[in-house]
Amino acid sequence: MRIPCTGDYTFCDFLANPTNVRMWNIQGLPRDSFSTENGVIVTRGRRTPLMIDPQCQALKWVKNMEAQNGLKVMDLRQPHYLAILELCITQGHPVLMKDVGEELDHMLWPALSRATVRIGKILKNFWRVSGKLW
Repeated sequence: MRIPCTGDYTFCDFLANPTNVRMWNIQGLPRDSFSTENGVIVTRGRRTPLMIDPQCQALKWVKNMEAQNGLKVMDLRQPHYLAILELCITQGHPVLMKDVGEELDHMLWPALSRATVRIGKILKNFWRVSGKLW
């Protein structure tokens, strides 16, 4: 029994709308297939993406793509970054953490794993539910 298949199949053709890919290119994502595949993974994935971006192409793309949604760009060396992150999560704003090192503060794990609780119409961070930091 033969299983039908296509020799020139790419998952971008299946998972990405050409209109969206074109918009990504306008917003700064390079036009090569590798970048398009990474764009599909970033936009369709359920987990928080980690982008290694030595040429700052992904930074430019994400800033342009999420500008209308109130993107907050933060650095882990700035003061009160946890309060800014909590505010963004509860208000539904996207957050871009740049210049992240090899090791992350353990306080970021609930946010990166999306450990939030919905109480009524309010979205609470898992680590702030009791009113104190865990």
